[in-house]
Amino acid sequence: MRHWLIPCLAAFLLHSTPLKLSGEGLAGYRLATADQTRLTASTAGYTLEVELKPYRLVLRRGGEIIARNPSGGGAVFYRKGSALKLEAVTGWLDTGEGLSLTVATSAPGFQAQVRLTLFTDNVLVRYATGDEQNCERIEESYELAASGHWYGGNVTSGHHWPLETAALELDPFLATSNQTTPFWLTSAGAGFYVPTWQPMGFSIGKGGDGLFRFNLKDAPALEYRLIAGGDIVQAYDAFICLAGKPSTTPPQGYFARPIFNTWIEFRTAVNQPGVLEYAGTLRDKGFGCDVFMIDDMWQIHYGDHEFNRKKFPDPRAMVDRMHEMGFKMILWEVPFVDFDAENFEMLKKKGYLVLDEVGRKPAGIRWWNGTSALVDLSNPAAYAWFIGQLKGLQERYGIDGFKLDAGDAEYFDPRFQSWGSVTPNRYTDLFASVGSHFQINELRVSWLVQERGLVERLRDKSNSWNERTGLGSLIPHGLTESLIGYGYFCPDIIGGGLSGDFERADFKGMDPELFVRWAQASALMPMMQFSYAPWNLDDRSVQICLRYARLHEELGSYIYRLALDMRRTGRPIIRPLFFRNPEDERTYTIDDQFLLGERLLVAPVLEKGAAARDVYLPAGTWKDFWSGEIYQGGHLLTGYPAPLDKLPVFVSID
Repeated sequence: MRHWLIPCLAAFLLHSTPLKLSGEGLAGYRLATADQTRLTASTAGYTLEVELKPYRLVLRRGGEIIARNPSGGGAVFYRKGSALKLEAVTGWLDTGEGLSLTVATSAPGFQAQVRLTLFTDNVLVRYATGDEQNCERIEESYELAASGHWYGGNVTSGHHWPLETAALELDPFLATSNQTTPFWLTSAGAGFYVPTWQPMGFSIGKGGDGLFRFNLKDAPALEYRLIAGGDIVQAYDAFICLAGKPSTTPPQGYFARPIFNTWIEFRTAVNQPGVLEYAGTLRDKGFGCDVFMIDDMWQIHYGDHEFNRKKFPDPRAMVDRMHEMGFKMILWEVPFVDFDAENFEMLKKKGYLVLDEVGRKPAGIRWWNGTSALVDLSNPAAYAWFIGQLKGLQERYGIDGFKLDAGDAEYFDPRFQSWGSVTPNRYTDLFASVGSHFQINELRVSWLVQERGLVERLRDKSNSWNERTGLGSLIPHGLTESLIGYGYFCPDIIGGGLSGDFERADFKGMDPELFVRWAQASALMPMMQFSYAPWNLDDRSVQICLRYARLHEELGSYIYRLALDMRRTGRPIIRPLFFRNPEDERTYTIDDQFLLGERLLVAPVLEKGAAARDVYLPAGTWKDFWSGEIYQGGHLLTGYPAPLDKLPVFVSID
């Protein structure tokens, strides 16, 4: 049965107010000095103050401070074992685009060059040594408290919501485990974007210092964008214009129907008869699905890109049958090559593999499936070979796309030698770029590829209610992924995707309550993915899961329209509550609710045994999705009924 809301959603989007996004043009400004203690550059949108002694940046919006270096100054050069702190401005020049400063440091005779280029919604800050020689590290820091609440950086820290509630340090800061981007934004409207593939690190509140610190290594200069948003939403808008809105949108079937994956259902035992039976059963049970993924263990050796014929005796016939049933087929792929793969010697001879630190032999890289060599994707010929291998699978068997996994920067030792002398984070993005060659793709790790419009999934979750690794982390991790520019995301496998959880001796079977609540939490996210077969549960649980899978389908056109809108506006599909009401301080600590577009507020149940939950409704008028009851927002609904078959959802009717 179609819900009363469904026909209205398209109209809501068609008649919504167009978004006014920040441009990146140079800003006009007025420069003033005050008692020889500071320089003040005032633009239409913000004011940048440069305190002369000690050197310090202060960013204001509407007279209010939104970002500030600590009182003793923030920037430090580390060179030849010495820390050279920027101390006093000794000279400055109005360049017509901003300011060029000469700053004395704590080392006599050593000066730094600072260039501040003023754009309409951000400042390009550049620190360099006077002689442009490499430093071991260049560090910048800002006061946490001056900027309010903090978000962004990396998905796997997102359960610390907001970030300043924990002491964090990631140094090196790598594109590993899940989506990661050197961008942080704050409730005051400030943003910090460091678009580089060079080695870097960051910390938040390390040792209780009250600071956000970031650093760049092995470089003569540090450049970053200091974003000046009127609020946190404008800060996000400025960032996505810099990083790039998606240039393409994944196929509608990704958003409009659930995804099915073989991993948890089969794990290493995936095979042709099992895939066909699984696919046929999901159709018989009434579950919709366009994209069907064959996960790991479909080939004998990584790097050969060929089916294991003992498991898959006739891959072409299998794919043809899957196409007849209405599926698009994806295979799981990695950039590794087993040392006993048929392709290994050829790749070694041609120089298509990453070399060890000595440069004499292919590097042996330990990853979760053993020790393997790595395709050198920085070599254009090796890159073309890898793409050709995947396209060969399409030509031979009719495969539609690929799930690209294990491109984590942690597997690329910075001492390794590659054709292009790339850094670990650059290698991750080279692997991510492979996805752009295929309309149907999926990535788990990326750094600076927002503009490519790839499908980016959350990493495998544990089969638990845990707030760090299980169901409880799903919303803050998904919201973080959205805030760093990856709006086309999949919350990964319902019920958890860590195979070890299902192989433990004490595993007593899937908890139906956990599975149902997970299905509900995923149903109104951009994508919804099953692997453990829901029809293995009791009849009531199966029917609830089917109900929410169908709800996802009913709202599929609305979700896809939001995906298309992201190409135009940059706004993510799901959003934190503060996207609707950035002036509402209470929205900044809510990590168990989210907005689907502008109109739907979703509040899943994330605690075992709970049959009710508190729901915060931001200002405005809201209608209960199920009952039609009207509520006025701006307050907390306590004890809202949420029995096992009910996902709390509210519709904005302002």
